[in-house]
Amino acid sequence: RIVYFFPTHVLIGCIGGIGVFIAKTGVEVTIDEGFTLSAIVDRFYLFRVVLAFEVVLRVLEQVTKDANGKAKYTLLSPIYFCLITPVFYATMALFRVPIAEAEQAGYFFPSLDESETSDQQSTTLWSSILADNHLFDMWTVVNFPTVSWAAIGDAVPTLVALTLFSLIHVPINIPAFALSTDTEADMNNELKAHGYSNIIAGLMGGLQNYLAYTQSVLYDKSGGTGKPSGFAVAIVTVLLFFVGPTIASYIPRCMAGTLLLHVGIDLFLEGVFDSFGKFDALEYCGIWLIVCVMTLYGMEAAMVAGVIAAVSTYAVQSVAYLSPIRGTMPATTLRSSKRSRDYRAQSILSSPTDGRSRILVVQLQGHLFFGNMAHFTSSMHSLMTKDTPN
Repeated sequence: RIVYFFPTHVLIGCIGGIGVFIAKTGVEVTIDEGFTLSAIVDRFYLFRVVLAFEVVLRVLEQVTKDANGKAKYTLLSPIYFCLITPVFYATMALFRVPIAEAEQAGYFFPSLDESETSDQQSTTLWSSILADNHLFDMWTVVNFPTVSWAAIGDAVPTLVALTLFSLIHVPINIPAFALSTDTEADMNNELKAHGYSNIIAGLMGGLQNYLAYTQSVLYDKSGGTGKPSGFAVAIVTVLLFFVGPTIASYIPRCMAGTLLLHVGIDLFLEGVFDSFGKFDALEYCGIWLIVCVMTLYGMEAAMVAGVIAAVSTYAVQSVAYLSPIRGTMPATTLRSSKRSRDYRAQSILSSPTDGRSRILVVQLQGHLFFGNMAHFTSSMHSLMTKDTPN
């Protein structure tokens, strides 16, 4: 349950860092090169298409907001992303650009090998698996006397890091997603659900699965709610598992690049821009620290930076505010916001059993944090169990 007391600014920093990572991935997918300035300049003709689609989507989102600044059409982004591919093909037809020339220029993902495609078309998935004579070769080539146990020992830190990285996905992604959607998540149920799903996946020979923060945010912003929407996503995912590699070569890179860039910018703005002014200077510096470390060194290093930022914040606030409770007072010491009340209202407020004397006002200072939560809980317990005349 300590996850409930995880510092909010650390989660916000993780959201911003994930946004930068996704936007960076979108650029790399678009240009089919590593994220370097020279690669972006050399293949800018690919990236400018993504920029054009992204700018148009941003303009559409701004002009379709209501008076409160909220989106009127939740399906605007998904429909726009789905229209990118036909619009791209229509533009190619308009300018008479051959598909083969566009593929050679890098506008499309590489197609599957023709021999692999013909083999996949001639046999079904399960028959090809069962007929594969090399499926279990890994168990025949393993010879334990020749295993380099020293190399395995050197790989233990990496294996431990991967395990810890897998374990922190749920404690980080679930609270971050709950914070983004302004909902309350039951971490116990979430951990149980992830545990059951991974046990089943492991027994069936599948891969590890967990809540993907980026897709979940996009799903929520698209108006996805309830079990029917979840089952629809699951069915489409299963279908794409079988036909995805085949149709991927017909999807332009700008579609995937625009999707990743758009979601990455949204998460970065949510983590860095929207949080400005909501935290003190130290906590906001911690947010930027986590974002920068995650961008340069990855998630594991960002978690270490998050722990450092959280501990530093707690240490400074512990010196400034020795106790999270500033003071307590009965509600009888507070003046009513309404100057004149009728007799019935005054009798309710003055009642010794149900009136203001039964209300205890607790003034807090600083920030509630998992480090001072034990002191706060014990102090509240002492206040609630203290014998008073009322």
